[in-house]
Amino acid sequence: MHQPSGSDRGDSPRSPRPTNSIFAMESREGRIGNAFACERCRKHKVRCVPSDTSGICQRCQKARVECIEHIARRRPAKAKGDGQPPNRLREFDKKLDKLSAIVATMAPSTASQPGLPLVTTLPSQVTEVPQQNSSPTPTSALPAPEKPILPAPGPVAENSHAFWDSINDTLLCLGRLDPIIRSISLTHMQSLLDTYRHMTDFFPFVPLPKDYSCRDLIQHRPVLIFAVLTAASFETVPLQQTLSREFRKVVMVKIMNGDKSLDLLQGLLIFIAWHHHYMDSQAVSVPMLLQICVGIASDLGLDRISTNVRSSLQREDPTGCEAERAYLGCYYLASNIGLLEAGRTRCISYSTTLRRYASDLASAWEYKTDALLPILIDICQYMEDVEETFQGRSDQALVVRSQVKRLSDKWDHIRSASKLQATDYKTLQWIQLSARIYLNKTAAAVELTDRESTPWAFGFQLSLSVTCLRSIEQFLDNSLKLPTAQYDFISLVDWLNLVSGVTALSKLGMHSPPLPGWDPAELQIARSFDYFRDQLSSLMPRPRNAQESNEDVFDRFRRITSVMKIALRTAPGGGSPNSGTFELATGAGRTVSLLQDVSLPKLNGMKNGTERLPSLWKLTPSLDMNSNEFHWKFLMGTV
Repeated sequence: MHQPSGSDRGDSPRSPRPTNSIFAMESREGRIGNAFACERCRKHKVRCVPSDTSGICQRCQKARVECIEHIARRRPAKAKGDGQPPNRLREFDKKLDKLSAIVATMAPSTASQPGLPLVTTLPSQVTEVPQQNSSPTPTSALPAPEKPILPAPGPVAENSHAFWDSINDTLLCLGRLDPIIRSISLTHMQSLLDTYRHMTDFFPFVPLPKDYSCRDLIQHRPVLIFAVLTAASFETVPLQQTLSREFRKVVMVKIMNGDKSLDLLQGLLIFIAWHHHYMDSQAVSVPMLLQICVGIASDLGLDRISTNVRSSLQREDPTGCEAERAYLGCYYLASNIGLLEAGRTRCISYSTTLRRYASDLASAWEYKTDALLPILIDICQYMEDVEETFQGRSDQALVVRSQVKRLSDKWDHIRSASKLQATDYKTLQWIQLSARIYLNKTAAAVELTDRESTPWAFGFQLSLSVTCLRSIEQFLDNSLKLPTAQYDFISLVDWLNLVSGVTALSKLGMHSPPLPGWDPAELQIARSFDYFRDQLSSLMPRPRNAQESNEDVFDRFRRITSVMKIALRTAPGGGSPNSGTFELATGAGRTVSLLQDVSLPKLNGMKNGTERLPSLWKLTPSLDMNSNEFHWKFLMGTV
């Protein structure tokens, strides 16, 4: 039988080993099997499949994260007596050296290709070089692209390096920019920009002209494009969280340097408008960011712009129109968010200037969403009127009834005048119906000073409570008409209205003051809550990547409302809608049994049968729905 010779055996000491194996591993264009899996695939213990783009696998390409290549699978033998660090530390040092080399290639004057893999599923800006089995070419030696996908007008660079380098220079005092963000290509940025154009229907105060490309914004509006990228990257939660963290740093540095520009104001408005997607309890609060916006608008003199009626043929000052929309956006956000800050002075109130701006922009009709501006300002002014009318919290029954009649007629007029626009913009009905809820809820909370002496006062208060309940149900029923694909687009105001509607319905079933004729069980508030909560949870988008542990805004909604659902069922008079004592409530991977409220059994003749196990929601102080901070805790996921 033939015995393998020394040259046939792989373990022979005489068998030659390639001296450039590590070099070939680092410069290869793709990976083969799990032997050369990237760091992320190795961590999740899944197969690393190469993608069409060189230097990135399919999983990292889909998740839009950096694909870090595993350096060396076989460690060199440790020499005797040398003082080398442990193997893990040496491997970590190699990774740092590789990242340092990559960052060194990102200088503004460098004309080579990006050193980090592109975080995009679209075609890369780099022309793919065919693989050569004989002598693989290092990444740093790749030739320049033959034909760019997005040709640059004038002297603007063909890649996004110059933009990210300018952002990195801004953050020098706070450290370097995250390398993952620096790998976002122009193609990816243009895709996010196109996504943002669909989102402006839900916040029509910072629209972008159709002829504005990604390069134009990079050159003239760097903060604005940074905010657009942050708001539109909702499909990848880790990337959006990273962008939002770096955006806060940029804004902090610019404010500390005294920067007051329209670009900074518009970027902040966009960042706040979709802040619920990347809400962070450790960061600056939304009311504080709004205070900064109002201060910048005041310093820029946006409340004193001289305007004339503009037509589509008279757009001599587009910057003036943008400034007017930005000032209206400040008022829109401050008015709706100010409703959650009970007892605090508004940072900006309604004025005839706001109405004039909205009317002028609607008359010019530069964008189709300009027709919404007068309607939104009217609704904000209406809610401000409701707040000022019942700010005393106590009044005579006849006065309260007459004021409710006046405000109800005013609401009917606003809604009938905007019926045409409400059919095209679904969330316009959200803010209109939430204004009606605010009227009934505020009026029902007024203490009637002559209730005992007025025979119809009890019936009037009962009708206000029932009307408030029905208006909440009408609002939630209307919210079910929104397509699933548009839930990612709704702004912070719309999301706050949805959270407020669900919370108000739960509070009516749990914390309603005793009133003759008011029975939460008879009104089936628990059943209504269960129905709308389940329907909304099924409509909202599901996690796009099951491997990611980050909780997005919709998972947060499902988890918190599941706890509220348990609280409603265990409340006095709530009960289980289908009479299931042992029913389980599951939300976000949590299972809670309703048996936690069952009386404890008697032990050894001790009289402890009247004691009860405390419910989960009773042990959670953050679930205090009567607190003014509950909505922010809901948005941040700290409930």
